[in-house]
Amino acid sequence: MLRRWALWVAVLAGWTLLVIVFAVSSSLTYALTYQPPRWRYTLAMAATEWYVWAAFTPIVAWLSRRLRVSRSRWWRIIALAIIGVPIAFIKVTTTRALRGIADGGASYFQITDLAAQYLIFWGIVGATHAWLYYSDVQGRELRTSQLETLLAQTRLQMLGMQLQPHFLFNTLNTIAELVHERPEAAERMIAGLSHLLRETLHAGLVDRVPLDRELQLLGSYIEIQRARFGDRLTVTIVVDPAASLALVPSLLLQPLVENSIKHGIGSRAGAGHIAILINRRGETIAIEIRDDGRGLGAAPVTEGIGLGNCRSRLQAVCGEGNYRLQIANRHGGGAVVRIELPLDVQPAGATA
Repeated sequence: MLRRWALWVAVLAGWTLLVIVFAVSSSLTYALTYQPPRWRYTLAMAATEWYVWAAFTPIVAWLSRRLRVSRSRWWRIIALAIIGVPIAFIKVTTTRALRGIADGGASYFQITDLAAQYLIFWGIVGATHAWLYYSDVQGRELRTSQLETLLAQTRLQMLGMQLQPHFLFNTLNTIAELVHERPEAAERMIAGLSHLLRETLHAGLVDRVPLDRELQLLGSYIEIQRARFGDRLTVTIVVDPAASLALVPSLLLQPLVENSIKHGIGSRAGAGHIAILINRRGETIAIEIRDDGRGLGAAPVTEGIGLGNCRSRLQAVCGEGNYRLQIANRHGGGAVVRIELPLDVQPAGATA
């Protein structure tokens, strides 16, 4: 509604500008011929000319919408051409009557006036059609953008539904292994799993979360794994203060840390260390997840559910080519996952 009012105010402003331009032009013509400018008279004449069209514009615009011309409805041009004749005649008659009242003299009808007003009628029709086509293009672009957003959200939801059961089943399998051998550890894992699921449901499935929220969810997951591995698992998290307000794809870190635990610690008898480093580099957030496990070996890396899911989430949130996800062997043993994504800062005062 506000946009429609703004449009009609702009239309009235356009006709007012024509009134002023023609009034000034006529007055200057009098002055250049050494006559009094007659400002009041020229303003009245210009007003009766263009403000009548301002009053007729909503009618012509309505007719243009009702008889909108298209390839399949070309015959509407003929209808508009016929309707334009009486409208031009009524406009000329109204203008002449108002001018007669304004200057107190007789005003005669001329066929050239009718032709000029008929052309102005077609100008209004053309402007209305241009606006209608422009609105259609804007509407299509908006609908396309909304559809793309909806598709991206749907894809993220599907990825989240794929990832959560994967993590849940792995944890339940671990609990089943410990329930007889180490019942206390199994009990702590069940409590930690309940807490983590509650936090995940409370946060909701969104495309991005603040970094501190993501680290909280990761911390809950690490506590579950500490109940399983005990002193064998050491995790160090170092976060650059400049990156603390960054937004990251939700559930990005947990599957990567899960891979590091599975392949770096779970596959050997000794203790292991995982380091998570998060830094800001200009307008980029850099994340590294390092482990000191057995590494990747010489064979090509095959992306499982966790790594593949993270790559898909990064692509859905950041867009193709706007992120980097790389996994490689570390010097001295183990593997490292490196992620770079554009910096998007959480607005001040916003809550997760």
